[in-house]
Amino acid sequence: MVVEFALSVGFGLLSGLRKGKFADHASLLVALIFNSIPPFVALFIAQYFIGIKLGWAPVTVGANATWGALLLPGVTIALTIYVVGMRLMRGSVIDAREGDYVRTAYAKGLTSKRVVPVHVARNSLIPVITNTAASFGALIAGTTVTEGIFNIPGIGKVLYDAIIKGEIPTVVSFVTILTVMYIIVNILVDLLYAVLDPRIRYV
Repeated sequence: MVVEFALSVGFGLLSGLRKGKFADHASLLVALIFNSIPPFVALFIAQYFIGIKLGWAPVTVGANATWGALLLPGVTIALTIYVVGMRLMRGSVIDAREGDYVRTAYAKGLTSKRVVPVHVARNSLIPVITNTAASFGALIAGTTVTEGIFNIPGIGKVLYDAIIKGEIPTVVSFVTILTVMYIIVNILVDLLYAVLDPRIRYV
């Protein structure tokens, strides 16, 4: 989720600030390419080329996982789903740049270094955060496949093995736990809106 959110915000902000320019078209093209690749295909491609051919990352993670070993599967699965958040961020940035409050900020003499992070980027984060929470379900499904391919002994691997072996009670138990996690993440995201938008208040 962290990598997916960072990619969405970073490339979406770049694309929105450079609307109609090369950076904008390149960002949209790259996002479209990654979005067109199924997650399990992208994982096998990353495992083969980056892990086997180039040797930049371990092919399998195993029990003693390090952050470096988890980086390849994490980044790969995030690359396949960040496009929606990136496009939302781009559209929000374009709308925010045309807002009266941004024009007022520039008219008061503020520079882009102050206006972009405070007035443009912050007000554009709400739809991206909403999408990140919504994509948590896809990340859970992707994690199940990811841990099976990279031999990561986590919840996804247990669920993956249970599905392969037909262990229905185990599958139902883990799906219930993951559903509760999904609900909790969405509640936390709703509460986070008040931090980003001072017009929203929760009682």
